[in-house]
Amino acid sequence: MPVSHEQLIALLLQVAVFGLVFALWIIAVILWYLLHARRTRRLNRRLGLDTADQDDDPRVLRIWRDGEIAQTTVPGLVHRTLWDRLEQLRDDAGWHASLPAILIGLGGAMILVAAVVQIITGNLVTVLGGMALVVVVFWTWLQHCVSRTAATFDRQFLDALDLTARSLRAGHPLSGAMALAAEEIPAPVGTLFGEIQDSQSLGVSMEQALNEAATRSRNADMKVFAAAVIIQLHSGGNLADMMERVAWVIRERMRLNRRARVLTTEAQFSKRVLLALPLGMFVLLNLMNPTYMAPMFTTPIGNLLLAICMGGLLLGAWLMNKMAVLRY
Repeated sequence: MPVSHEQLIALLLQVAVFGLVFALWIIAVILWYLLHARRTRRLNRRLGLDTADQDDDPRVLRIWRDGEIAQTTVPGLVHRTLWDRLEQLRDDAGWHASLPAILIGLGGAMILVAAVVQIITGNLVTVLGGMALVVVVFWTWLQHCVSRTAATFDRQFLDALDLTARSLRAGHPLSGAMALAAEEIPAPVGTLFGEIQDSQSLGVSMEQALNEAATRSRNADMKVFAAAVIIQLHSGGNLADMMERVAWVIRERMRLNRRARVLTTEAQFSKRVLLALPLGMFVLLNLMNPTYMAPMFTTPIGNLLLAICMGGLLLGAWLMNKMAVLRY
């Protein structure tokens, strides 16, 4: 059915109003981000944490003990390429397949879904939407695997610290205690402790081996543990007591993290429901009355509405993820 002049004007007015509201919203988000970034820089400057002029220089931690100074370094920010970041994500997720194989599998899944959607609907917009859906599902599963591996690392790291502390109290040296933890604790923590022990067996100092392990690991507790052990080795003291204190700090952080997850559970559940409702309704309407939904696939206005809907869903998911993150 041809579109009349009045309908075209009404459609253009609706698109203009939508564009105006969207532009105002984008401006508000940009202003909020700029104000937030300026406030964060001001706070970091007052706390002495501003790294704008430090580039990649390492931070030096110092402690005085018995008139002597002990120090260690925390590596600075490292600018990594996109490939290195993807490799880090693969490693954090605990996937053993190579990154090229994962990317080839993702590309094959996107092509397969695009072919199926093209056969069913014959519409370019839905094909692009199906490919975007594959990427979203893959990214969601990747984040789930990363979170699961991080939770496993935290639990095993506590067991490794307790085992190492008991081994030190029994009279074993630090290298022997780490070797015992590497044997008794499964991957990924056991593998990390085994790498530290192997590096030391090859002649690398304990300080350098711990620094390298902390640099490879993205776990903040591992970095704290490495810095604490290095300072303790330089200044002297009871390593077993230090490890027990570090384990206590990690347990308190995990307890606080569980409370934060409880507070954000409602927002996460609401996000899933709000994202599933329009998708479920869209599929249901296509199954119940394909003729009614045909203009969405066969007319330019319908294609535009589908593209706007997909963009709105992705934008809403991103915003609700940002709203559900607690900084503590």
